[in-house]
Amino acid sequence: MAAVGFVEPWSVKAGSNIEAFISCCDPGARVSVMELDRDQAESLDWPLERLSDAFEERAYDLGSWIELPTVFDGPTCELAVEVLFTRNADTKPVITWSGFNLTIDSSGDIHVNGQSMMRARNERWYRLSVLVGSDVARVSIVEPATGKAFELTLGGVAKPDRVFIGAEPTHLCATLNARIGRIFFQSVSSSFEWRFPAQGNIGELVPIGGQGPALAIRNAPTFSVASPRFNGEVHDPRLAPDQFDAIHLHDDDFGGFHWEPDLRIAVPPGSRSGVYAVAIETRVGVEKISFFVRPAVPKASVALLLPTATYLAYADEQLPPQRYPWHGTDRAHRFAIDNNFLSLYDVHGDLSGVSLTSSRRPRATLREDYHYPLSNSPHLLSVDLELLKFLARSAIDVDILTDHDLDREGKNALVPYRMLMTGSHPEYWSSRMMSGLKDYLGSGGSLAYLGGNGFYWVVAFQDDLMELRRGKNDIWTGRPGESHLSFTGEPGGNWEDRGLNHPQALVGVTYVIMSFGRSRPYRRLEQSYSGEYAWLFEGVGSEAIGSEGRVLGAAAGYEIDAVLQSEETPDTLVRLAVADDFDDSFQVRPDLWIAGGEAERNSLRRADMTVYRHDGGGIVFSVSSVAWIGALPEAGQDNNVGRIMRNLLSRFS
Repeated sequence: MAAVGFVEPWSVKAGSNIEAFISCCDPGARVSVMELDRDQAESLDWPLERLSDAFEERAYDLGSWIELPTVFDGPTCELAVEVLFTRNADTKPVITWSGFNLTIDSSGDIHVNGQSMMRARNERWYRLSVLVGSDVARVSIVEPATGKAFELTLGGVAKPDRVFIGAEPTHLCATLNARIGRIFFQSVSSSFEWRFPAQGNIGELVPIGGQGPALAIRNAPTFSVASPRFNGEVHDPRLAPDQFDAIHLHDDDFGGFHWEPDLRIAVPPGSRSGVYAVAIETRVGVEKISFFVRPAVPKASVALLLPTATYLAYADEQLPPQRYPWHGTDRAHRFAIDNNFLSLYDVHGDLSGVSLTSSRRPRATLREDYHYPLSNSPHLLSVDLELLKFLARSAIDVDILTDHDLDREGKNALVPYRMLMTGSHPEYWSSRMMSGLKDYLGSGGSLAYLGGNGFYWVVAFQDDLMELRRGKNDIWTGRPGESHLSFTGEPGGNWEDRGLNHPQALVGVTYVIMSFGRSRPYRRLEQSYSGEYAWLFEGVGSEAIGSEGRVLGAAAGYEIDAVLQSEETPDTLVRLAVADDFDDSFQVRPDLWIAGGEAERNSLRRADMTVYRHDGGGIVFSVSSVAWIGALPEAGQDNNVGRIMRNLLSRFS
């Protein structure tokens, strides 16, 4: 890709400034601001200030590590570290400083300044200590579980001025894959112990007692992982923090780019709420870095909640072809593979799951022309832009909000609006987002769930970072006892298992089937022709709804929801339409318990369009398909999907 980068803040109110951080192959590339959400995208004459003399290809660090400042102040000093090694494909630094290198190779052999010491076993905790005296260092490694001990004494080793754990001073070598527990330091005049918190992700750690040098923790390792004290009896770090006072270093961790900005853009106060991009025109092509503008003061009566949590979860997904057969191609995934960027769908080099991602990163998969290789069709932002283009053609005004806005502001972000619409794939939700939405509905608001597989995974935000813990899953499986989010301490996994916020209780349906087989149209059910919700189908006949579409060929497809036989189902729920007769590649999730047994399981290979009136007085309308928005009519055309959407929004706009 000729240019990549990010904009901060990603979502901004009109009248504010944003900054763009760019890596570009063309120093003299031209820059402009463009609309993304209109059929005829225009360049905009917004005030733009250059903060760098020329664009350049920017550097970044992959891999996390720890730095310990100067504390070696006496005739003899000892540093001890609890360490558990995971898979390392190459020789990696363990403890290093200028003139001292303790490393581990792919076989587990530990060397000190080139001398072989012992062979460590993966997934075993060791206590590794280095005693430094006058020109001498004694290295000791003990396996607490067995009591086995190894020692090596070296001459000609100077005391360090700074110690690196998991990295080496030049950063020319890839960092270590390992877990680090407690760290100890002892000298004649001082003694320190550092314990990692079981909750939170931090960049500095002071010793116990609060006095003494702080550890620098670089590039966002994973916190709240099982330590040497984990016994398997308690899986909640809030109940036994000493069992989770360790971090996991990965050689491909990425805590976000910490670059200086290249551009500052003043978003005019009267700017329309919508999706925009910083367009970078290079000698080999144009790349666009998207961002979102909210109105300074809410203007419309309907808001579209763009699923930035889902966008971020998928951003720069590698999709290794050996695991996922590609049916198309897209330069974003080739870019992620070439640069070893990871999404929350990937695994680290030691095969542990990626649980953290940063918004301070290139989001190469968030483009208007993005095609998902697994479906060879638009996905995420490139689909959601079709909704905004359709609304503009239909002269329906909406304000833009994002998941990040809802997480920060809760209900207050939503209360100005009579209806909230989701994008095509609102899969990832934080507790603050969920509470804000429920409070909004309780105050009388209405919701249009225009996607599928929504309200599924639990995430949490901390500054530019977002965290996910999957638990047992076919994408990747977390380790035993590590399903709680380190940012908040709350259980991770999916919302179905959390209680109180089951998707079916919220939107009337639950994620049931998925495939990249052909999508299917809906057919109307009896209750769509009369009764309280017949207005949704004004101008819609008895013919199929959504027989064509950009996402796998029709309106119901990819990931799909249906109504289960469940006590979670709202009492006033009405099924309006159904899409069925999917091919055999669509199978019901094997982890889903079905009350009606095999007969009900077979009947659930369908998408249910539903509506119900909730206790707050508003309605919740659900289409139950990721492909629905992709079936909206193109410019100059019309279809039943478009008519239903116009009928819905005419009631609230």
